[in-house]
Amino acid sequence: MSEMVGNVIKRLPGRYENILKILVDEHIKTARPVGSRTISRRMGGAISPATVRNIMQDLEEMGFVMQPHTSAGRVPTASAFKYYVTHIMKPKRLSPAEKRKIEEIFLADFSDILELLENLGTILAKLSKELGFIVAPAGEELILHRIELIPIAENKVVMVLVTRSGLTRSIMMDVKDRNIKNFELLGQLLNERLSGLTFTEIKKTIAKRLSDLERLYGSFMTRLIKSAKEIFRISEEYAELFGRENIIEKPEFSDAKTLRRIIELSEQNRELIRCIDPDSMADNVEIVFNPPPLRNISLIVAKYPFGSTTGMIGLIGPMRMNYPKLVKLVSFAAKRLTSVWQS
Repeated sequence: MSEMVGNVIKRLPGRYENILKILVDEHIKTARPVGSRTISRRMGGAISPATVRNIMQDLEEMGFVMQPHTSAGRVPTASAFKYYVTHIMKPKRLSPAEKRKIEEIFLADFSDILELLENLGTILAKLSKELGFIVAPAGEELILHRIELIPIAENKVVMVLVTRSGLTRSIMMDVKDRNIKNFELLGQLLNERLSGLTFTEIKKTIAKRLSDLERLYGSFMTRLIKSAKEIFRISEEYAELFGRENIIEKPEFSDAKTLRRIIELSEQNRELIRCIDPDSMADNVEIVFNPPPLRNISLIVAKYPFGSTTGMIGLIGPMRMNYPKLVKLVSFAAKRLTSVWQS
């Protein structure tokens, strides 16, 4: 069963919380079990290693830490990370360079919304050294703002669909009718009859709305009507992962069986992120531990508006992800993405 951060967790006594913080911070850095001497040194010797050991035993009984068989040190459990991100963690500011890398994605020219999403997923994976992911739901309820027809050759035209929320889709179409001379006028006719409708409405009623134009615009109009189901959509649900090479370098995935399972699931993109319903998220950014069907994995997820529905953006990695930095990274990217739709 997956665990989503957000439920109230009772606070630990001060010394217990300090020790748990150091243990989690050290484990995030090293991926190794953390011993009582290390924690004592990090506390400037204020608490002896023996006292730290006793407190760690208590934390183990509470379910916050566990001791691997081969080590005297301890590692944090999912409950420890959940406590850490709920009560201890303070998000770190992104560096100017990190912000600039994300901003460059939005300043660049992009012809299609999926190009923007793919570029953003790639930069998230690169900056985090984790798996980046992007989810955009099917765009059936997007509202058409306008159609642009751009001739690019004697017998070819690019039809650009622009939605009210700013998403675009470009389709190359053949033009076999030599009597089509004025594409600007044709575009005006299409906009008069289709602008303001949802993609679903267009697909259901396009034959009735445009059939009288077939006499004037021949096979071009016939194809537009017959192919409406394929033309008037942004995409089916789009789900993609980026930075698959990053997981190979993680010590948690050195076990061949675990690594193979993650790679298999990453090829089935939707399976790895289906455990999240953006509409059920209490906050704009959530952290999910142990998403089925994997253990010792966590997701940092943010939602963003996608037309009249909701999409998701985030990171997938081992339980010991650098949450203070990466929560801020995902949050910034999602806010920037949201501003595109709202501008």
